[in-house]
Amino acid sequence: WGQGVNIPLSTFPLMFGEESCTLIVQIHGEGYDIFVNDKHCARLSHRTPLPEKDKVDRLILQFPSTDDYGKRENWNVYKVWWGHKPVMAKDDVSNVPGVNSHNSVHEKKLFVSGLTKVHSQPEVDLRRAELERAFRKYGGMQGAVVSCQMNSTFAFVEVETARAADLALRELGGKYRLNKARRSKHEALLEQRAAAEPGAKKESTDWE
Repeated sequence: WGQGVNIPLSTFPLMFGEESCTLIVQIHGEGYDIFVNDKHCARLSHRTPLPEKDKVDRLILQFPSTDDYGKRENWNVYKVWWGHKPVMAKDDVSNVPGVNSHNSVHEKKLFVSGLTKVHSQPEVDLRRAELERAFRKYGGMQGAVVSCQMNSTFAFVEVETARAADLALRELGGKYRLNKARRSKHEALLEQRAAAEPGAKKESTDWE
């Protein structure tokens, strides 16, 4: 998703030592509500608008085989149920993790996931150089700005314009796992301050 949602451990019901638990993912107009043993643990927003009811092709529930560090996950799924039921979220969801997070899509920043894990600073430098070369033409005169960290399997790439980001998604989507990144609250605040400054210029979306 390009932006993590911090969920306190106290939000989840007791699961350690339990033989099984019930996970419910309820999809509605506000996002994805996550329930564990009927406890509302988180809400994730939609990356793209929901399709119309008569245009829904399929929904896929996918469990990862490994975590972000390549360690194998052991999932035992006893039963899966699909269907319609009333919205389970209560009227007041202000304390549910993810509800108050800033989650608007960043127009120029891309989230690159599914990369091999980097273990050292030289590997980080090589990854940054690889992505800078791959996204060079989308970054304008200065090139793309790449951010990646040690022990991670993802990176962020910022290009020149929103149009350049859309083109990179189309042209490099077959080579990398790409999505638009999410603005953090800090980024949104900086953009609001910059836009409010006298003489601030609106960014052009044209790109050659």
